Formats: sequence, structure tokens, C-alpha cells
Amino acid sequence: MKFHAIRFIKTFAIIFAIIFFFYPIHKFSKQLNDEVIPSPVKISIDLTTKSSIPDFHQISYSLKPFTTYLPHFPDDEARDWFLKSTYYKMYLNICPNSSCEKNGFLFDNKDEHLQVRLAFVKNGLYLNDDCGYRYDDEAVRRTFKSTSETSVIFDKAIIYTVPDGWSFQHFLDGIGPKLSHSRIYLDKYPDAKVIVKHGARFDSAVKQIWSLLGNDFFC
Repeated sequence: MKFHAIRFIKTFAIIFAIIFFFYPIHKFSKQLNDEVIPSPVKISIDLTTKSSIPDFHQISYSLKPFTTYLPHFPDDEARDWFLKSTYYKMYLNICPNSSCEKNGFLFDNKDEHLQVRLAFVKNGLYLNDDCGYRYDDEAVRRTFKSTSETSVIFDKAIIYTVPDGWSFQHFLDGIGPKLSHSRIYLDKYPDAKVIVKHGARFDSAVKQIWSLLGNDFFC
């Protein structure tokens, strides 16, 4: 068998070129396969505030400042009315660069806008001291020792006391944010009573929303 040196060199050069070209790709592919890619995991963060009071705990967390843009007006008349309203003029200074139409309203009040607290109290005593973030720690932690201390006792109650929360407007701007953070507990305790403030009337739309949420309310 005759040895062909030129043919051998050509064959070797082709094989070497193939190896030289594909080896980096193979190596990179192997590194990807060997690399441990973490799968998505749920991070459990304990946000519960411990208390010396038995059967009391509180979930707390902070939000970042956020903006809310002006509503979508149905026509120019509605838009002009809103821009001339007392509400708009009152809160014009909380719009970035004083341009509410372009930048929206800025919500950065630490106490009223950015602090979220969900309190769970066994035998809690609600005396209607105040609402929202003004309901202080002492009032939140208050419990009753005997049935004579309270006029109504519920097995479970979820409190959404917002001034005029019976109206559609204040249901959206007052109760709405509270619902967004505590909605899970309406599902978890479907037999709980929802405590809201009553007024001269109770808007039918608000009643229908509570009914759709599947909870009984108490005024």
C-alpha cells in the first residue's frame, strides 16, 4: 500500500481544523450543562412583629414612593372641571415638578402611604378610636377581658374603617388600598364579618362589590 504524504497532510489538516473550530463550542456547551442553574424558589420572609401580648402578631412592610396619574376623562368638560377643582389645587404641590398631568401625583408620606400593617388580635376590642394609620399601637393591641366591655362580639372580624367608606369614592381611595394588601384574608376567613363605617346612605355599588367578595359586612 503506497503512502500518500500529501493526502495524509490534507486529511490531518481538515481534521485539525474541524477540532479547532468545534472544540470551543463543545466546551462552552458543556459548561452550560454542568452549571447549576437555580430554579425559581419562593423566599419566605418573616415579617411578623413579636409582642408581649398573647395571641397578637402583626405583619409590617414598607412600600417605595409611587405616583398615580390623572384619570382618563370622558371629555374636555370633565377634564377642565377636575383641573379647576379644590382637590386638584390642594394636592398640586405633591406632583413632581408641579406637573400632575405629566408626572402624576406623588405618594411618599411614610405614615399614610408607605407603611403597611396587618394586625391579628385574638379577642380584640374595637372602640372606633380612629381609622387607618391614625389607629395607634395601643388601640390596635387592645383586647377585652369580659363580654361587658363590648356591645357586639364576632367570632372573626376584619376591620376596614374609613371615613365615608360606604360611598363609592371613598371605597376606592380609602378601603381599596387596604383591600389590596389584605385580600388574601377575605378568602382565608370567608365567615368573617367585615366592619365598615356607615353613613347617611350605603351606595348600592359598594354593597354589590362586598357581595362579590363573598363577605358579610357590619356597619
